[in-house]
Amino acid sequence: MSMVAAPDFDHIKVAIRCRPLNDEEKDKVQVIIKTDGDKLIAFYPESKEGLLYNYDYLFPEETNQRDVFNVLGMEMCELVMGGYNTCCLAYGASSAGKTHTLFGSDTEHGLIQMTTKELFKRIDAQPHPIKSAVTLQYWEMNNDYIRDALNTANTANLSIRKNPAGGVYIPGLTEVEANTWEELDKWLMTGNIARIQLSEERQARWHGFLKIKVVQSSVADADRITSSTLLFGHLKGPDRVGQKGATGSILQHGSSVNKSISLLGAAMLHVVDMRRRKLNQTVVAADEDEEATAKRLRKTHRQLAKESESLFAESKLTQVLMEPLSGMCGTIVLANVSTTDYHETTDILENLQNAQQITVALKRGVKITSAGKIHKELEQARSVAGNQSMAQGHPLTEIEEKVRKLEEQYQYIVAGSERPETPPNKQPPPKPAELPRGPRWKQHNVVANKHGNRATVYIPTAAGKNTYKGQWANSMKEGYGEQVTPLSRYVGQWRSNMRDGEGTLWCRATASADWQRVYKGGWRADKRHGLGTNWYPNGDIYEGYWADGKRSGIGKLYLANGDKIEGQWRGDKTGGWASLYLKDGDWFEGHWHNGLREGPGVWYYESKEQMYKGTWHLGVAKCGSIEDMPRKTANTHSHFLPRCGLTNADAALAQTCENIKVDRMRLAIATGDQYADELNEEEEDIEEDAGMKEVDHRTMDGTLQHDIDEYIEVMDGK
Repeated sequence: MSMVAAPDFDHIKVAIRCRPLNDEEKDKVQVIIKTDGDKLIAFYPESKEGLLYNYDYLFPEETNQRDVFNVLGMEMCELVMGGYNTCCLAYGASSAGKTHTLFGSDTEHGLIQMTTKELFKRIDAQPHPIKSAVTLQYWEMNNDYIRDALNTANTANLSIRKNPAGGVYIPGLTEVEANTWEELDKWLMTGNIARIQLSEERQARWHGFLKIKVVQSSVADADRITSSTLLFGHLKGPDRVGQKGATGSILQHGSSVNKSISLLGAAMLHVVDMRRRKLNQTVVAADEDEEATAKRLRKTHRQLAKESESLFAESKLTQVLMEPLSGMCGTIVLANVSTTDYHETTDILENLQNAQQITVALKRGVKITSAGKIHKELEQARSVAGNQSMAQGHPLTEIEEKVRKLEEQYQYIVAGSERPETPPNKQPPPKPAELPRGPRWKQHNVVANKHGNRATVYIPTAAGKNTYKGQWANSMKEGYGEQVTPLSRYVGQWRSNMRDGEGTLWCRATASADWQRVYKGGWRADKRHGLGTNWYPNGDIYEGYWADGKRSGIGKLYLANGDKIEGQWRGDKTGGWASLYLKDGDWFEGHWHNGLREGPGVWYYESKEQMYKGTWHLGVAKCGSIEDMPRKTANTHSHFLPRCGLTNADAALAQTCENIKVDRMRLAIATGDQYADELNEEEEDIEEDAGMKEVDHRTMDGTLQHDIDEYIEVMDGK
């Protein structure tokens, strides 16, 4: 007789091994097992007809342990190293050879030793970047009880819990690490000895399970690991304990084992029946072509594997075997039979027909690591942040801060260390005042209305319900607190019911939208005041000083297009001496008024190696001269400029400047501009000092306000 194997692992596979007979037993053969194509035939010796069964592997009497391993063990190693869960259940009557097949003898190894030895051989042969960790658990059980075989001191009846990630686990069960096959074999021997001792104590044997977990990781990919399990089940065969006259605890243990085997058979029968009904409904409902129907069936198989879980809840044994027998694991049921008993052999073969009809939808055990979760969140944050084109050094937006924090956290995890709460060698920022946790204000209403900490207070308004949680004094918000309205949220310091001190403001367009940080910095009398940073809806960012809610003093405005204005501000507009840095490298330095260039200034065309010195009025260059920069040595980017042909160029420029001053004064009188006189007085000093002096080549980014683009088109040639 030859061994026949199915080519694909699309269903639970059935392997049958016939126990070798001694000379005395050969005269007592009651059943002959033969193969006919893809069918197995079992019949009486004197009969010409027999029973037909489906099967995947047949190991006749003359096969040895190595033959079983070469077929089953090698296939299981392929699965587990590929990241798939696999299981081998030794099933059959008592004294049919299950123990010898799995554990071997003093002279030859069993399937477990050979398979695990091959497993470590493949692990050691993996490339260097791939690391593998092997752990194992060993336990025995009957229908209602679970005992730890690696820790006999633990006499508790262990429970079974459902794993949110899939399958089940046994909390409290000992799990040990095995770095070599010798360590694993040592632990296996420890568990075997413990099982023998426990069996002698109770005078009854239970089912045994060895679970080996392999976790593979790669240095090149820290985002995911591959986790797979190798499960060996040593199922005790049903025993006629009642006919043998067993009583007391022996009868109880034997009955419990028999009951668990009966429930296991019933669970497989229910799984097959449920799947047959579901698949028939799917095929009938599918009116697509053959390929679409096959795709729909594959999806249905994966769903059936999950829906089958409820059919294994009758006992602890069926719960443990829920994953192997519901189609989520590459399971092989290895039936050990003895040809000296016709009824036991045919009963076992009949029960296996249900198992073989269970379809399998294998899925690799690829799991996202903590680094992978951080990396996924980081990529999502990066996609939201987009490609920023703002000038270098701009204050980070909330999403940019999140990206930077996730990048640091990811790097620390990949390096194998935890991210510190604060950067090294830096002091953590001061913590804000702690908000009250409980309704302290309710304890004494009179005192609470005047002073102290209060829990969340609801303040009805016409625009909707507002809440405040924080410190109070004299019946007003005073100290540190948080106020939330339908469209705004402020966290920071208060004084006399107004925002005053350091605080952060978030806003949103609608009550269902996400909060967007708008301002962080100083406040006075409910207005921005002092040093602070403001994030505008169009993407611009201002970092600098404020006065009465307006930009005033020294500040930097980073525009979303990559330009930057840095200098003095008045009344929320550029006013005084300021520099404009364009993204392309050109820049302007000079005097501004009401957000426009007004007075002396210099425009540096870095790309052309030229500069324009002159006077501006209402953002328009009125008079001046264009010169080559001192560093210019070739006409690669622009032609050299000829000398001025005017006889008295300086006098012409001076007269034009005087005319501009007259126009400026007339405009100031008409509009009541209080800074016009100051501008005229400072103009001569500025020209002598900073406005007209030579500046070295600089490569700085800057910004140009949209409302003054039209004024510089003449000068920059755009």
